[in-house]
Amino acid sequence: MIPSLYSKMSVCRNRGALAAVLTVCLLLVLIGVSVSPASAGQQDTEPEDKSFKRLLLLPYPFFNDTIGTGLGVAAIAEGYLQRQMLTVGSVLASAEGTYLAFLMVRNCQVPWLKRLILDPQISSGKFQDIDSFTRSSAAFSNQRPGSNESDKDNFIRADGTDFWVEFKMKYLLPVGSGKDAVFPELTVEDGVFVSGDTGGTVWNPFKSGRTYIELTPFTRNQDLDDEKDTVQETNGIDVALSYDNTDFRLNPSNGSYQRVFYARDWGAFGSSAPWTVMGAEAAGYVSLGPSKNARQRVIALNFWTVDCLTWNSFDVEANETVFHQPPTYKGANLGGLWRMRGYPATRFHDRAAIYYGLEYRHTFRFNPLKHITLNGRLDVDWFQVCGFGELGRVAPSWTLSTLHEDMKWSAGGGIRTMVNNIVIRADLGASSEDAILQLFIGHPF
Repeated sequence: MIPSLYSKMSVCRNRGALAAVLTVCLLLVLIGVSVSPASAGQQDTEPEDKSFKRLLLLPYPFFNDTIGTGLGVAAIAEGYLQRQMLTVGSVLASAEGTYLAFLMVRNCQVPWLKRLILDPQISSGKFQDIDSFTRSSAAFSNQRPGSNESDKDNFIRADGTDFWVEFKMKYLLPVGSGKDAVFPELTVEDGVFVSGDTGGTVWNPFKSGRTYIELTPFTRNQDLDDEKDTVQETNGIDVALSYDNTDFRLNPSNGSYQRVFYARDWGAFGSSAPWTVMGAEAAGYVSLGPSKNARQRVIALNFWTVDCLTWNSFDVEANETVFHQPPTYKGANLGGLWRMRGYPATRFHDRAAIYYGLEYRHTFRFNPLKHITLNGRLDVDWFQVCGFGELGRVAPSWTLSTLHEDMKWSAGGGIRTMVNNIVIRADLGASSEDAILQLFIGHPF
């Protein structure tokens, strides 16, 4: 559906920006194919209808400088197996030899343990001519790639494969708004929160919001067909405590979100090295209310930081020193889909990182596709523009003064839309090094 969804190795460069924006538009107007006759005419504004099902299939063209020219098919399924479940899948193939496949499930409730929610996702892809900051190029042999001071041209280019699985399990604690109901009872009008028993009020986990204990086993294997056959493989577990005090997590107007996490790879099952990472993130949302041409105006703020506790530890194997450091795509990295969007994926990586983000989100009253429903299979809730600014830095130690010196910046804007309860975004970020268009699903924070 959104090709950069499948791998943080892939980014869209500015030369393909117009084609990428057109891709988003085409997703909204191509005819969907339903395989659930009972769903015809039903809308997602009928939460009491337990039989609600909707399946939308969309073919789409795609082009960017990384993948080239491609064709794909995306599927969005709602209400299958369980009323609240959402499933997204897509496959893509390009004329240049790249292929991508992705499957994501959200809000799957374990029947015999109602408070346990499963959010698994899996991706597999093969890429041609990927720019990777894992090793120095020949011209920068004395420089560490990915460091805060590294040159933007210090990368290698090679074909590669990327396979990863994350199986997130969230247990809802019986406190706050999660005391009586696992999923919030909300009144949402065209993708914007109206009322309901959820967060967005005073910060107090015992009175509002939802608190989760998270356990996420993960595995990822990223291989490059370069002169050293570079392999980055990790297998481990992410443990976290999160507190969602937003009014509507999918598209918040008010409230906040916090998460602290601990990730560990013990070096088993073929991992490149054992490592331990700790981190925290926080987001806040302030509603500016509606205006003459806006249904929703929101200031969104984000903070994120990470430190690798085992960075300087090492083993000696076959006369080679193996440091206990995570792969470049895991741990303290900046650039790509989520943080520092004006840089390519994992452009910066080191032991520690810090990040600050700010967005202004302006949701229009005008919606040209509001009444195009394809017999109930398509539901476009809104269109939105946003502007954003970002500051961040990686460093060889988690030192507050160092992390706030010589910080990198990124700024830009984007176009977003909510389609069948999924936020689709196209964000164009600029930096001192590049201008990159990132396509993905969901707000970055």
